[in-house]
Amino acid sequence: MKQVIGMVCFIVTVVAVVSNATLMLISPRIWFRIPHWARLSGSLSETKYSSGWGAVQMRVLGACFLAIMIWFLRGCVSGR
Repeated sequence: MKQVIGMVCFIVTVVAVVSNATLMLISPRIWFRIPHWARLSGSLSETKYSSGWGAVQMRVLGACFLAIMIWFLRGCVSGR
């Protein structure tokens, strides 16, 4: 039972991080439109990070999250 609950938590976490990172990379404005509880934004404000230099920073952050998830999942699949 513990293993099933652990796998469900793992899958939910991976889906949340990957979907947030993808939306951050595609468009910070779209990312700020999803509900606060789903985007896990913390102290990021829409006025500062939805356009201009802040949007570039958001895209870089999304790319970093995706790269980390790909690296992590690659390690899980390869067994290292």
